[in-house]
Amino acid sequence: MLNTNIYYLLGWAIGCLTAAMFFACIAAVGLGEWPQAGIMLVNTCVCGFISGALIIGFRGRSERLNRYHTSVLLFLVWIILPIIAALPLFALGGFRTIDQAVFEAVSGLTTTGATVLDDLSVVPATVILWRAELQWFGGAATLLTAVLVLAPFGILSTPMNITIPGYEREDLAKSVVATARHILPTYVLLTLLCFILLWLTGVPTFDAVCLSFAAISTGGFMPAEGNISAYGSVACELVLMFFMLVGATSFLAHRAVLLRVAGTHSDNQETWYLAFVVLIAGSVLTTLLGLPGETQQGWQAIRTGFFRGVSLLTTTGFDNGPAGSPGVPFALILALCSIGGASFSTAGGLKIFRVFSMVTQAHRELKRLVHPRGITRANSAGKPIDIQIMKTIWSIFFAFLVAMAVVSIVLGAEGVPVGQAVIAAVSSLTNTGPALHMTALDVAKTSASFYGDLSTFPLLALAGAMILGRIEFVVLLSLALMIVTRR
Repeated sequence: MLNTNIYYLLGWAIGCLTAAMFFACIAAVGLGEWPQAGIMLVNTCVCGFISGALIIGFRGRSERLNRYHTSVLLFLVWIILPIIAALPLFALGGFRTIDQAVFEAVSGLTTTGATVLDDLSVVPATVILWRAELQWFGGAATLLTAVLVLAPFGILSTPMNITIPGYEREDLAKSVVATARHILPTYVLLTLLCFILLWLTGVPTFDAVCLSFAAISTGGFMPAEGNISAYGSVACELVLMFFMLVGATSFLAHRAVLLRVAGTHSDNQETWYLAFVVLIAGSVLTTLLGLPGETQQGWQAIRTGFFRGVSLLTTTGFDNGPAGSPGVPFALILALCSIGGASFSTAGGLKIFRVFSMVTQAHRELKRLVHPRGITRANSAGKPIDIQIMKTIWSIFFAFLVAMAVVSIVLGAEGVPVGQAVIAAVSSLTNTGPALHMTALDVAKTSASFYGDLSTFPLLALAGAMILGRIEFVVLLSLALMIVTRR
């Protein structure tokens, strides 16, 4: 028998998704899509009933959640919510099968951005808005997951302290309310600011809403056909670059900045690491685009190179390359997607603190080969690296490699070429779904048609990889171990 508070908190999670459905229903009315508004209203009522039943039925229970129960809750939330979110997607149209709708919903909630929709011009605007909402909702859920579950259990492998009034590690229900009250206003404010700036650059209102949802959540869904270059605005690209970086840096630090806590970002080494990698990635991509014989030169190469560098490192996946632009080299796209953003951000990937910790530890071990009796200290992000932290980091890295190999084999069995299979696996595990269309591989299909042509099993395998990348590998491994131990 599961802890009753699991059902209670699950009911609130479904309730929040129901509120997002109601917003999409109201928007459908405003867009004049009355049939779609009716579909969203029916789904809103059904989900609202389920949510209310769980909340009313299990409220007032005094049971507290231990680590096992919290892991089960986390797993259920990231499995059940995509299924619920997929129902209106399938009913609204545009998807041939229910598994495609589930894949799209998972891609949205995990802020991955991979899509099976090959022609957005024939898709109802309500579908496009609902996908954008799922990204934004998933970004908020990612922040709550990081602060409430991953960090307290040491899974994020970061030494950053959590200082949120009302936060109690022993009482998850109270901590959810306290964390949402102190983190989500910052998330909402930054989203609103992004929308206003995009609108001021000349982006249509509907597109500006969808792009602001995607940028701050580091998702990759486009609201229209083509890529960002279709808007023909350098200002739009600069705004998106800035907010993609905002989404990929710590929201705990953003909140502290808004509270006028001096030196928050300047003292956070992860922010400097992120800026350093962006500079290197942008410079390399600019150089490659500006090589003799390439189609882009000068300012256009700088513009495309740095935008792609930011997009891949933040695991967003937007592209601004004009038609015929050369792709990103295979190794570089794998490296940037795998590094990812900072801790307590909406970005995916291994996280920049972990990557720099592994590099620092490797350098330390090489020094010990030269001076085996020497005493060396390893620091990352301005903090000493604890041996337990390094064990967690290397475990996550090893699990990442194993998962990448398994998903690649599943895709290979479908007949997908090796290079495309590896890219698709990594982009799913790092929640950088649209990265496939930026590769320098000889891909005859678009990213959407690639995913749309997959059969059920590999499509669901990729969806599982997205969830695995979002909830962290250690959660699933520890949950499996605890289940076996309890038996």
